[in-house]
This record gives sequence, structure tokens and C-alpha cells, in this order.
Amino acid sequence: MPETPPVVYLLIGDDEFAIAEFIANVVEKMGDQTMAEVNTTRLDGRANSLDELEAAARSMPFLVPRRLVIFNHPLEKARTPDQQGHLKEILAHIPPTTAVVLVEDRFLTSEQDRRKKKIHWLESWAQEQTKKVYLRFFPLPVGPDLVRWIQRRAKEMKGEITPQAAELLAVLVGSEPRFLDHEIAKLLSYVNFTRPIEVDDVQSLTPSVAKVGDFALMNALRQGDTRQALSLLHREMAEKDVLMIFAAITYQVRQLLLAREVIDQGGGEEDVARLLKIHPYAASLAAAHARQFTQVELEEIYHRLLDLDEAMKTGGMEGELALDMLVTELTT
Repeated sequence: MPETPPVVYLLIGDDEFAIAEFIANVVEKMGDQTMAEVNTTRLDGRANSLDELEAAARSMPFLVPRRLVIFNHPLEKARTPDQQGHLKEILAHIPPTTAVVLVEDRFLTSEQDRRKKKIHWLESWAQEQTKKVYLRFFPLPVGPDLVRWIQRRAKEMKGEITPQAAELLAVLVGSEPRFLDHEIAKLLSYVNFTRPIEVDDVQSLTPSVAKVGDFALMNALRQGDTRQALSLLHREMAEKDVLMIFAAITYQVRQLLLAREVIDQGGGEEDVARLLKIHPYAASLAAAHARQFTQVELEEIYHRLLDLDEAMKTGGMEGELALDMLVTELTT
């Protein structure tokens, strides 16, 4: 007998690009894409309730074997023990005609807690439900893993990049898979897929977005200075591609968020440099500026960036407007 597929997919991690690819693959396997879209429901724990999740999960598929329910940020609706029990009860009774994908864009169990075997309740629950639940972690590639990711991505695109060029690209762009994907495709087109991408190609075509810089825009956002923030943003947009600017802001916010976590756990600049795998000078800047924000503030900014990224990807909003809205929202 064929193996019964999982009814719940729990996807955890900060590599939203890889998570999006995984979900796209699930949708593709549903067959006809028009019918797949009809049978796909997208919910978000910041706006939708657990009752809405249950109703969507219990709906019957239309002309396809299974329907798909994607529920982002499920823990927003599972803060109390009662809510957690309610969520687990819903997930325990998902019919085989539905696949529920739960997406959390952050790791639920810290490395320190994992070493102590203090596993987050949702992750622990998933590990106990091996026949019904598929659990997968999606960490952003960093260091040597990022270089290997770049080389593998180029190969998947039917091209090649030298190890030295991949290292330089990783340094210039950082752990930004979506922007890296764009840059690899651009570089392969430049070499016409007839030779490997070399260091000179990367130096000629790829701008640096991974530099921590002086965080001038982040400072203006923190101070609520709309005029200064918009001035800095428009100056950047006059010189650089919107996608590059968005990637740079996302990179900076992620660095600050991670640095803030290290600081809150009693770490210093050396710990920031080691854990984030960045240069000590960049770590000192990240730590200094992270102290100006609370963890909650940085998480709110990061989640808003993800929302705007999705709006831009789906064509729901132009890049320039998305950035203007971000700056205005965060400074008023």
C-alpha cells in the first residue's frame, strides 16, 4: 500500500525564500494550477482565528484529491494553554483530504534550550506525530553553507560559478536567498551560460547590499523622523535598484534582530560576531544600534518587511510605494 502523506506540515525557520519554494512545490504537485489555486486557502494568525483555520481545513476539495490550507504565524493564536490545546485538537482531526501547512518564520527553540532538551511545545508535539506531521527546519545559509548554496543554485539554473566567485557573491549580498537568486540568474545571463561565473563578473555586476553601513535609515526610523527617513530612502532609490534597497533593509533588520537576541541573552560584541558570522567591526555597529530597539520593535519591522515583500512578489504593490509605506508607517 502507498504511504499515507502527512496532513500537517510544520515549516520553521528564517529562510522565507526556501519556505516559499517548498510551498510552491506542494502546490505544483496538486496538479492543474488553476484548480490548485481554487483549492488553496491562505490564512495568517495575526488576522485569522483558529475557528477559521478549522473551517478551512474541514472544507472538501473541489475536483482535486486534497485541498491546501496555509496558515502563517499560527502561534499568534496559540499564546495561552487553552489556545494551544485548541490548536492541537484542530490539527489532530485534520481530514486526509486536506493538507495544512503551518509556517513560523523564526526558530521556536533556542540552541541553548535545545541543549537542555527544552523543546518548544509545538515542535515537541510535531515530533510526537511522526505519521501525520512533517516537520522541517529552514535556517538561512551562512558561511560555507551559503557559498555551497550559491554553487548549487547556479547548477540548478544549468550554469556554474567558481568557488572564489561564490565566496565574493556571499560577501557582497549576505544571507539573502531571494536577492542572491536574482543575482545568480543575472550573472549566468551575462556569461551566456557558456562559462563559469568568475570573480571579475561578480565585481562588475553585483552591488554590495550586505554592508552594515551606518544604519542611517534605521536611525531615522527609530527616531520617528519621517522627513529624514524619506529623504535617505529617495536618495538611495535615485541611485540603486528598489530590490537591492529592500534586500539591504531586510538584511540590516535581520542583523539587528539577531544581535538584539544575543544581547538579551547576556552576550557581547564578540558573541554577535561569532554567532552572526560577521566581521568584528560590523558586529560592533550591529550591537550598538540593536540596543536602540526592543526585540518587539525589531520583530514588528521584520514582519512588516515580509508582508511588503509578499505584496511586491504577487504584484499587489510597486516596490517604490512599498518602501514609502514602510517608512511612513514606522515613523508616524
